[in-house]
Amino acid sequence: MLISLNLGAYKLISKNFYGWKIVGAGALINFFSIGLPFYAFSVFFIHLQEEFNAGRFLISSTLSILIIAGGVFAPICGHLVDKYSIQRILSIGSVLFGLGLIALGFCQNYYQFLIVYGTILSLGITLFGNLATAKLISFWFNKKNGIAIGYAALGISLSGVFIPPVAVYLISIFDWRITYMIFGAFVIFFFLPFCRFFIINKPADINQNIDGEDPLTSDEAKIDEKIMDFWSIIKVPAFWVLIIIFSLQFCANLGVYSHIFPYATDLGFDIKKAGFAVSVGAFGAALGKLVFGKLIDIFSARITLRVSIIIQGFGIILVSYASSYSYLLLSILIMSLGLGGTVPLMNILFSKTFSPINFGKALGMAVPFMVPIQVIGGPMSGWLFDRFGNYDLAFSLNTGVCFIAFLFVFMLNVPSNKHS
Repeated sequence: MLISLNLGAYKLISKNFYGWKIVGAGALINFFSIGLPFYAFSVFFIHLQEEFNAGRFLISSTLSILIIAGGVFAPICGHLVDKYSIQRILSIGSVLFGLGLIALGFCQNYYQFLIVYGTILSLGITLFGNLATAKLISFWFNKKNGIAIGYAALGISLSGVFIPPVAVYLISIFDWRITYMIFGAFVIFFFLPFCRFFIINKPADINQNIDGEDPLTSDEAKIDEKIMDFWSIIKVPAFWVLIIIFSLQFCANLGVYSHIFPYATDLGFDIKKAGFAVSVGAFGAALGKLVFGKLIDIFSARITLRVSIIIQGFGIILVSYASSYSYLLLSILIMSLGLGGTVPLMNILFSKTFSPINFGKALGMAVPFMVPIQVIGGPMSGWLFDRFGNYDLAFSLNTGVCFIAFLFVFMLNVPSNKHS
């Protein structure tokens, strides 16, 4: 009778498992923390160029500044995420992020704009973004960690579909300065109370267990959570292999996807069709996050990663030979499906390799090493286009980058999945 009552209680707990609400919260945070500074920026591009009378090289360097600054802040934020309450980190990050967006509206020259992007905004995004949300989810999930992180990362790609049209609408009513201020005020006044009252750090805080299972099953699923210091992490060979693989994937991503809009117009398609091609890429990336988040819970990490890279590289080849609009859209969809798996796979593999308790520190330490390689992709493709008048060589080189990343997967050694 007692066993029956316990089973009934377990089913009730599992049915009302709060972890999936945490996943939804992570997706929402990722939606805004990536969508506003990255995807919306393309909408502000022309307005910034006109306002500050700046060249395209200077304007296009903004995201590179953001990524480089993020690489500087990542180790610090990774340490904070591992040491302090995730709820508190997200709350502080939301305020800094919102203040950074508001500050952009007050910039009087573009160098001030770059300083804001590379300081308070970058720090806010690093605290209020993927590093913290992935760490949070790793506290709630073990067996289903892959699909959970995939769902949360879905917010990143969906922001590319929905944020730009909202920015266009607001700029048409107000101007670019007021639009940034509106975004910033929304982030502060919505997410500060949201993080304070909705985010719960660990299942134990509300008498639940990892994956929503009973204590016995949950304890069996636990992995060794020995706290690692800086030197212990960098001595792990997989740390450096992961850095090479994902920095190359991000490099190829930026080298092609950031040029989809001008590439589509070069093929003779109008601005609306070029914009839709970018949205198709965002949709494909969203689909990829779901697909690969699920696959890594079924197959081994190395197999899943290989498939992701193969699809990305094959998609780039298809894009480079696009002739018709429908062929271009299909090619972009295939390419983005592969690159969509990059973020969830990176989060999961770092968590598997170093355990959830060391995740923030390990990924935070890895980011500065990734940045110098990944920021090369976009500017290099642009330089090659300026040099030769087309993207043929640029896209071919980015395909080669994917091939090198694929080879390094054979050197990767991470803990095996139970489901493999």
